[in-house]
Amino acid sequence: MSKLNPKQSLLSRHDFRTGTFERDQYKCVACGAPALDAHHIIERRQFKASHEKGGYFLDNGASLCEKHHFEAEQTILSCQSIRHLCGTNSIVLPEHFHPDLEYDKWGNIITPEGRLKGELYYEMSVQETLRNCTFLNYTVHPRTYHLPWSNTKPGDLVLEDDACFEGQEVVVFLQNDGLPFTAYSDYCHGERIDSTLPLAVKEVLLQKTAVLDEDMRIYGTYTGNDLYLEEVWVKNDCLDCGETKELAGFLGLGLPKIIFNGKYEPFKTENLIKITEDHTIRLQRSFRVFEYSWALAKVCCGS
Repeated sequence: MSKLNPKQSLLSRHDFRTGTFERDQYKCVACGAPALDAHHIIERRQFKASHEKGGYFLDNGASLCEKHHFEAEQTILSCQSIRHLCGTNSIVLPEHFHPDLEYDKWGNIITPEGRLKGELYYEMSVQETLRNCTFLNYTVHPRTYHLPWSNTKPGDLVLEDDACFEGQEVVVFLQNDGLPFTAYSDYCHGERIDSTLPLAVKEVLLQKTAVLDEDMRIYGTYTGNDLYLEEVWVKNDCLDCGETKELAGFLGLGLPKIIFNGKYEPFKTENLIKITEDHTIRLQRSFRVFEYSWALAKVCCGS
């Protein structure tokens, strides 16, 4: 299946419902009974950018009766099977999702070993809906957006503007040339959960992170045997910069070099043109994984 057709238009909520029913002839695509719901194949809350908000794309819709709508919400009917029933070859994903991974309705990643916890996993309503599903205690780190003036490559995510940082206390730190790692109390991996780390890095990380609680994970980069802690997560919450620094000291991990700490406006006015090294801007405060797209952003200065 292909990803979202770039020519497909974002519809209004009314037109999405009407268009889905008309395409499916007002019948449930699973059983042929009268359709009652225009179901979002991928949950509408996952579509956050203005050009995709709400996920009201025709190929993200399916006409379902009450019974099969409930089964789709529970993911008994998978996204792939619903698309097949609708006769569409298009996979509509939020732009910040990894295009080469398979997701369930709620944005949890599906792997041969089990599901990985997504952005909405810790919401009580989602946990209740998926109470019979088995999850691994791991996740794939969110994709990071770039600010509009960053030098980007094809496929990079770019924010429309920097309004998300206006009036906010931020921390700006230099990006090193290291590779990413995510570590839990009992496991660690590279960019993906099946990405192996050098043995020396793995051994050091597992020694240090054995003290983490079960619902904690850390994210950072490594260069050789040097480890740099960038984010600390408790369930779906990223800790603030002060707590991150404190845990880095406790674990004996390094921190990226901080070049600014304060209100965003002075940094933008005084330093934007002067800085020639790649850097990352993040909110000082804690934030939820659902806010990640506008709580942290990269600026690449090189070609």
